[in-house]
Amino acid sequence: MESSKADILISAYGSEYFEQCLKSALNQRMAASVIVCDNTQNNAVSDIINRYSCNKLKYFKPEKPLWRHTSCVKLAEMATAPWVRFIDDCEILSENSLEKRLEQSDTFGGISMTFSSYITVTPDGRKERTTYNLPEYVKGTDYLFNVFTEVPFRRFTNVLIRRDIVVSSLFKGLPDRPNCFPSAAAMLAMAEGDLVYTSESLVLRYEPEIEDTTDIETMLDETDCIIDIINYVESATEDKKRALKLRKELLSQTFKQNTVRLLRKKQYREVREYIYESWQNDRASVLSGLFHLSVMGLIAKALMKSLRVFHKD
Repeated sequence: MESSKADILISAYGSEYFEQCLKSALNQRMAASVIVCDNTQNNAVSDIINRYSCNKLKYFKPEKPLWRHTSCVKLAEMATAPWVRFIDDCEILSENSLEKRLEQSDTFGGISMTFSSYITVTPDGRKERTTYNLPEYVKGTDYLFNVFTEVPFRRFTNVLIRRDIVVSSLFKGLPDRPNCFPSAAAMLAMAEGDLVYTSESLVLRYEPEIEDTTDIETMLDETDCIIDIINYVESATEDKKRALKLRKELLSQTFKQNTVRLLRKKQYREVREYIYESWQNDRASVLSGLFHLSVMGLIAKALMKSLRVFHKD
């Protein structure tokens, strides 16, 4: 029996690589349809769409450009296949990308999402492979099951996910922020079922990620967004124990990452401000993060001391 098919969903914002992206999507043998939401203010995307018009291709252009969250929801609502694959308009799928993902979904029954590493192509043509650090939940060499705290938190591409997860009416109550939809979908998938991760890269990304910010207000705003998402996950799943564990891990992880980012930039005044403001939001995550950072600091000091002793000897 033939494998289930999936719809490929593209939020187009005017990337110069859109035509290559669209061609790679249409060439996927297991794609039921390719649906494009045109969020540009010119005809660049529609002109390309007209050249590749076919029964598999669906296209719509809202009156005003949509944020990523709203665009993804609209695309998912138009999808009819049991699985959906979101890609950015600057990403190019390898020839067997969708087929490989669907093969995994058939092999590992009961999963909610599959994802993998990807390759970023820099402006000078260099290829940089990005993978995710697999935690203790990994079983085997390539596959991951259950809770994965390193799910692409600000990325939602190179992901195959069950359509019923992304069309839930609960999504409409989330804040309309650029990173909200990917985070919510990934976390809900973690709460609802198993995930599959493979180290094989099945997509090329031609526009690099925006550099991480060290602006305090932006960091705190992202944390508020994370809290909104976690509250949503807790309300959407019956597994309260897993949702609570997810809350602790994600908030603690976010606090540690942001604090380390500020320390590396030597923004010590901002560190104090960030710790104070974060304490008002979630004391447990701050305490957990500070404990982790203090332990790592002690280890680093011990290593430096041992190296000095070794050098003297």
